[in-house]
Amino acid sequence: MRTYQRRSSAMALCGLTLVSLAVMGLILASQSAAQSAPNVATGVTYTVVATGLAGPRGLLFAPSGDLYVVEQTSGDIAKIATDGRVTRIAKGLSDPHDLALDSQGNIYVAETGANRVARISPAGKVTTYIAGVARPVDLDFNPQGELFVCELGTGRVLAFRSAEMVRVVAAGLKGPHGLALGESGVTFINEWSGNRIVKVGPDGRVVPLADVEVPVGLALGGSGDLYVAQPQVGKVSRINPAGVVVTLIGGLKEPRDPAFDAAGNLYVAESGAGRILKLTGDF
Repeated sequence: MRTYQRRSSAMALCGLTLVSLAVMGLILASQSAAQSAPNVATGVTYTVVATGLAGPRGLLFAPSGDLYVVEQTSGDIAKIATDGRVTRIAKGLSDPHDLALDSQGNIYVAETGANRVARISPAGKVTTYIAGVARPVDLDFNPQGELFVCELGTGRVLAFRSAEMVRVVAAGLKGPHGLALGESGVTFINEWSGNRIVKVGPDGRVVPLADVEVPVGLALGGSGDLYVAQPQVGKVSRINPAGVVVTLIGGLKEPRDPAFDAAGNLYVAESGAGRILKLTGDF
């Protein structure tokens, strides 16, 4: 049985000092990553679909085919239309990380620097949807309409049935920083500071799946394989259900937050290069 509790303003917001130091360490390490021509696995090709973005991450495809992108450096949310035209639908957010979309066309933003989940209406109005979240970094909706949130500051993944009603999906995680929702209530979660990916069943049991160095962002392919970005080592890896890890593309500058389009192509935000790559292959 799912157990929800009503949130109060006193919830969350702990462990920020340790996380802040860890984030600083990641930034310094990622700045030293060498930039080189990307190298791809056999059967994979890539193209550059957008450039000139300010620290892109948090890729989100809408049913229309438009691609929404977080620009972490500037605090803007950009929309890249199917014709390549770029517009900003919101500006000046505080250290935004990730996006999610509901069935009404509202976009949700993990606004890490403000410890909130913001909501952008189809008309472009920005409001607070959930306040008092301890460094939210990743978002996703499950088929039941619950909004999953990686709470980096407390090591939890939460599921919000509404802004007031919440349940704990998993706790005691080492830097949850990436979500992929599988079948039958299974949740895959990156442990960014734990250097691994875990699988959480409907009963809440956490099972290690694969060791992956500083994983950031997670996507589930049609094959059942997982795709994870590793900004510190400049690559995107593919993990099969048995936990075997192979490199899909390397030589990138701070890749983050892979996402699939409706045609099954894999997109990756290359944050350090200010661009987005499109990967094609048998995913």
